[in-house]
Amino acid sequence: MSQVEEIKNSVNIVDIVSETVRLRRTGKSYIGFCPFHANTHTPAFVVFPDSGTWRCFGACAEGGDVVSFIMKRDGLDFHQAIELLAQRAGIKLEKFQRDGGVKKEKRARLQEMLERAATIYHEQLLRHPSGGEAREFVRRRGVTEETCASWKLGYALGSWDGMTQQLLSLGYSREELIEGGMVSEQRDSNGELIPNGRIYDRFRNRLMIPIREPSGGMIGFGARHLNPDDNPKFLNSPQTVLFDKGRTLFGYDRARTAIRERDQSVIVEGYFDVIILHQAGFTNTVAPMGTALGPNQVRLLTRQSKRILLALDADAAGDSATIKGIDVIRATVKGENSETDLIRQENELKADIRVTKIPEGQDPDEVVLRDAREWEEILARARPIVTFRMETAAAGKNLSDAKVKQEIADEVLPLIEEVANPVERETYRQQLAEFLNVDVRFLISAPRPKKTKSSSAQVAHDPGTGDSSSGFVIIDLGKSILNKETTLIWFALRGFPPPEGLAKIDRCVRSVGLEAISPADFEEARYKEIAALYFEGLNQDFEPDIIRYVGDRLSEDCVPVFQWIQSFKAKEQFENRAELLADTVRQIGVLRRDRTTQDQRAVQSEMNLVPEGATGEEGVSRAYLSELSKDLFFRRKLIDKLLEKRFRGDFDKDFRDQP
Repeated sequence: MSQVEEIKNSVNIVDIVSETVRLRRTGKSYIGFCPFHANTHTPAFVVFPDSGTWRCFGACAEGGDVVSFIMKRDGLDFHQAIELLAQRAGIKLEKFQRDGGVKKEKRARLQEMLERAATIYHEQLLRHPSGGEAREFVRRRGVTEETCASWKLGYALGSWDGMTQQLLSLGYSREELIEGGMVSEQRDSNGELIPNGRIYDRFRNRLMIPIREPSGGMIGFGARHLNPDDNPKFLNSPQTVLFDKGRTLFGYDRARTAIRERDQSVIVEGYFDVIILHQAGFTNTVAPMGTALGPNQVRLLTRQSKRILLALDADAAGDSATIKGIDVIRATVKGENSETDLIRQENELKADIRVTKIPEGQDPDEVVLRDAREWEEILARARPIVTFRMETAAAGKNLSDAKVKQEIADEVLPLIEEVANPVERETYRQQLAEFLNVDVRFLISAPRPKKTKSSSAQVAHDPGTGDSSSGFVIIDLGKSILNKETTLIWFALRGFPPPEGLAKIDRCVRSVGLEAISPADFEEARYKEIAALYFEGLNQDFEPDIIRYVGDRLSEDCVPVFQWIQSFKAKEQFENRAELLADTVRQIGVLRRDRTTQDQRAVQSEMNLVPEGATGEEGVSRAYLSELSKDLFFRRKLIDKLLEKRFRGDFDKDFRDQP
């Protein structure tokens, strides 16, 4: 057993979840209101003790094990969640120490040192004679005494070794001061470190801002200059075993609960923007460590909410930073970053990214100090990412120039094509057409620009198994859901010339009263995208070749999957298309049966919480659940009827001769 499994098996998921959710037992499961989205009427959050898993059957539609629950609830990464659970279970971590093997005791001591340093800095800000300029700066920025104390703002003296000597006197070693990023080391004229050379304070004559990890522990400092001649203006702690600016969001330790409750995070640029906005009650605000927003920071935010609002400067540099931030968010939520293994979950995150601009020449803290309602109005004016990119791409350009129009279309159309909702996607297309003053039909028929270097050079093999030895679709109901969906998408694309294959499947499915096949029948993200484009292709008149229509618009990640499906041939025993049709339709039945059974269990769990004969709001809720339960029951009977046709052996007889 791995150490992770040992830790998971040593904690009770019901106890962990009960710290946040009020659970009630129903059969072998526990049910309550989901802590990750607003819901007060019908509990849809279920914990399964036997399997050690949880699932929300409401708006979230998410689930996982005890580790994923801790990660989502507390905004932690995997290693942090494992450390927390290991501590609760009394298990000493060996294989999963974070920060390159740094022991927990060493990490805790470094954090203790930084916390003591923050206390010293804070006392110097409040009382040291030389801290007058820093105190005046804090006052001018509108920071109250309560906020100053809460954030533990401080002042670093102008001396070269004041903090160094204090920390050494407290028992911390030279090595610990270096590892914690509190000092700089002496270098020679060539910039090389001098072994055992002098060490001196890294931060001198600066306003000190503590930086904390999501759980609240100290990991570093941000330091603003007080003398304009001291560069840089802001000096952060260096990269250490505690501090990684690419994985840190300032204020996140305070903002994560508000982000989850308000279902939105607001990203601003500066430390004091965050501090003042929190002081004014806008506690879902965070800032990256500099102007660049990294993918690890985006993942931190999307654990609490998929709704991200960028509120950056109105100048050209701000627009550039915003666009870079948007590209990072898109790449992260779609799993396009090659550093991660999250690619297979790309379409599950569904982040809603919006952008708003601050009045030119002003900062968010200035706006909110002047009038909090003005800041609310700025947030309310946030525009969808597509609209923002459209306007930014056109800024200062001649829209009567055909080449300019093409450039704007090339930049904006890929964003539009990524919108999952077809109504929203079509609305954006029409908006872009009006903006460019062109016929929308040209935008619909335009292929999506690709970033692939050489799609044809990619090996076409099953992305789920990595097996390229087979050249066939394998009809086997014992295989994974990936294989079932592979067979289904293959049949639609290759079983017959499109759309003949889909038409045959639809007739079979509808013959027993079930709804026609749709993208909802696919769970694997890449197959869902291919299916959505397939159906979209059926409803357009500009590209008669459906396969080409799909291929031209696929995201980069789906190209090898699409090629792999295209390269497959049916096994010899399934060259009889009627038999292949029968087994394909049966795949649909199995997929829908499994999902319907899951829904039935969830609805029954909710009904168990509402007593029979309940009146008022509870009575209405039970009546609704009862009707839903009946609908699912009859749906299950229809699916069973579809499957029984194959079992009775008369399925082929019914459908073999369909045109």
